[in-house]
Amino acid sequence: MKSTVEDALRMLRDASQQAAQIRIELTDDYLALIAQVEAMPQNQAGADKSGRWLGSIPDLRAALSRVRLKPK
Repeated sequence: MKSTVEDALRMLRDASQQAAQIRIELTDDYLALIAQVEAMPQNQAGADKSGRWLGSIPDLRAALSRVRLKPK
């Protein structure tokens, strides 16, 4: 069992080294969208985040019936 634990730790070290080399670049448009979402009133500190959808199953079915798939 000792070799299994050592193998797992080695794999984790290798994975962490690979992850450290990954670089993700975000576009200015994407960063602007993030800022816009963060600025929304419901995303501010102290905002009530306990809300839930107050619709009913018939409302949901009616909304889904209006969805149309767009052909490629």
